[in-house]
Amino acid sequence: MQIKITNQKGKKFDAVIRYADAEDLNSLHDWKFDWSALYTDDSIFFKLSYNSQIQGIIKLEEENDQYYVLKNIEVAPSNYGSKGKYKGIAEALISFACLKSFELNEGGYRGFLVFTTKGVLIDYYQKKYGAELIYRDRMLINPEKGKELILNYLKIDLTNEK
Repeated sequence: MQIKITNQKGKKFDAVIRYADAEDLNSLHDWKFDWSALYTDDSIFFKLSYNSQIQGIIKLEEENDQYYVLKNIEVAPSNYGSKGKYKGIAEALISFACLKSFELNEGGYRGFLVFTTKGVLIDYYQKKYGAELIYRDRMLINPEKGKELILNYLKIDLTNEK
């Protein structure tokens, strides 16, 4: 999937989100997560890349036979904070996870993106992404909010999607 990312000066670049394989996971040194250790048989990884460099990565994991949850997300160390090289990486990846929740989840779970966060980030996810706190540190982005994120960050209109 083609997307746009923005640098510090506001210039836009074509980037891509694709499946990440074991070689990709093993190449991520100096990241906070040991991505190769996060591999499980019931997980799927996606990378956001620009110029063959991974700018961010997510792990979706099957929680039961009807839905996947967003298990991990991380932007490349060069994109941390307000001085990061590229902007919008996390937003694009969370929006992509919302898109996948429409594709992978079934029945009443379709379009719901569930994830667990650190307690200090709960307010951030509520304000930034419209996420709802459902239990302790477990949050969800409902289908309507997910559609907004998908439209804003991926430029895909799912208005007529149920």
